[in-house]
Amino acid sequence: MAKNKIINVNIIINTARLMKDFPTPSKDQNKPTGIAHTYQYMVVSDNAQISGQGTGDLSFTAVQGDVVRFYAVSEYNNYDFPVILYKLFKISGDNVFNKTDFELQSFSKVDTVAPASFNPLVLKSPNPTQDFWFAQNTVNNKGTESYGLQFAVYNSDLSLYGYFSWDPTIVAK
Repeated sequence: MAKNKIINVNIIINTARLMKDFPTPSKDQNKPTGIAHTYQYMVVSDNAQISGQGTGDLSFTAVQGDVVRFYAVSEYNNYDFPVILYKLFKISGDNVFNKTDFELQSFSKVDTVAPASFNPLVLKSPNPTQDFWFAQNTVNNKGTESYGLQFAVYNSDLSLYGYFSWDPTIVAK
């Protein structure tokens, strides 16, 4: 088994609750509305030391050389009230990551599967494609780092609803 791994952090933003509680959020991407850790649910891929799985207070351990990827969607899987993660950056603590800011990785027209009906054995043909994107960085040092995570929420008509932020933490051993 390889020592280093890719750690996928999936973030689901509770946009319905967020929009109810913040009727006039920031429209300035450089000054997003700060939110508590109760508006999002984070799930991390298999990793030996995880706590807070399924909450806004996820904590996981990574080792030097691990690649960490963050994905974000609305509770509607971006079908309604889409979410776009646009910035991750160091706030305080040790310099855990290789770079201060995460990089956007984007892949267009990736082959995927989609059911043609409720029977998962019957697929659409030819294979459909989908665009994927995530924020990525490499764990470079041991320590604990708090970082800022900023995202935009859009209305169902795809107009900007507002910009938001919160501050998770990563521990690297």
